[in-house]
Amino acid sequence: MAATVLRRLIAPRCRSMQTACCADVHGLSPLHTKSSGQQQPPFESKFRTTVEALRETVNANESETLSNRKLFSRLRPDEKTIEKLDMLGLGNAKTGRFERKRWFRYDEPPVKLPQIVFFAGAQTAASFPHESLPEVGFVGRSNVGKSTLVNQLCGSVAARISERPGLTQQINFYTAGSDLHLVDMPGYGFAYAKDAATQSWVPLIESYIRQRKSLRRVMILLDARHGIKINDREFMALLDSTGTKYQIILTKCDLVHRIDLAKQHMLIAQQTARSQNCIPRIMMVSSRNRAGLNDLRKEILHICSLGQKYLALHKKKEAIAQAEYFEQLKTFNETSRAVRRRR
Repeated sequence: MAATVLRRLIAPRCRSMQTACCADVHGLSPLHTKSSGQQQPPFESKFRTTVEALRETVNANESETLSNRKLFSRLRPDEKTIEKLDMLGLGNAKTGRFERKRWFRYDEPPVKLPQIVFFAGAQTAASFPHESLPEVGFVGRSNVGKSTLVNQLCGSVAARISERPGLTQQINFYTAGSDLHLVDMPGYGFAYAKDAATQSWVPLIESYIRQRKSLRRVMILLDARHGIKINDREFMALLDSTGTKYQIILTKCDLVHRIDLAKQHMLIAQQTARSQNCIPRIMMVSSRNRAGLNDLRKEILHICSLGQKYLALHKKKEAIAQAEYFEQLKTFNETSRAVRRRR
């Protein structure tokens, strides 16, 4: 079953973008449309589609007559999520005519990871390196920004990057000092690679997920503009079937408006709520302006039990920086034009 799901994930799909979007909007997987009489695997029912999550949030009476775009526009994002986005500088923010830009920012004390060095590359399960350090794996659709994120986390250029999907065609192991390994896996979905090469990734990824005891967590990268797609749901179902812990990371958050980003965050949390192996905390990052990377670095350090070594003095500095930020935010809100007009 797991190998079948992986073949569907990695095999190139010869369909137009319009067909893919329509299939995802209606919550129907093109992988099962041809054989509608066959029963889907039971573990796929754990996940809600985007439309199901929308209809659960918006009034049910209105959802039957509204389009998906209008349903999304009527979502009310969580205020705490918006405050977090503003604090970290994630998402685009359009300044209105009667609003003014903030003259301050949250200067979070930096969290640094050791620079990564290419350790090993595996094209077969027999070439996996010896398990010596805790590992954190990064996986996602092709061209979602896996290799770029690995480089930005450690301030390195060891991982090769390209605008063409499918550059990573093997499992690459990068060592960060002598403390942990970051693992960059091939992307699933469309890729500029030969069919024989993409089919060879099927047993490779499955063997790594099933056999690797040093794998602490799999980070699934999602494009913040698109959310969870069909391939993503199928890969999450595979991880659930193997009992592997995984966590969602939203990338390219600088390309999405902050309100839409908060709504996408809420929808993804609802879609993955039923999974027992999905970590509830959803990370949001932007490799372009490096926002949210500190939170992800701290998460990785805690996963690998390295918090005491790298974050011993960070909590005190972080508390001081947050106190200064909220004090400036209070002053800003009290002197804004919108507040003066209300008075």
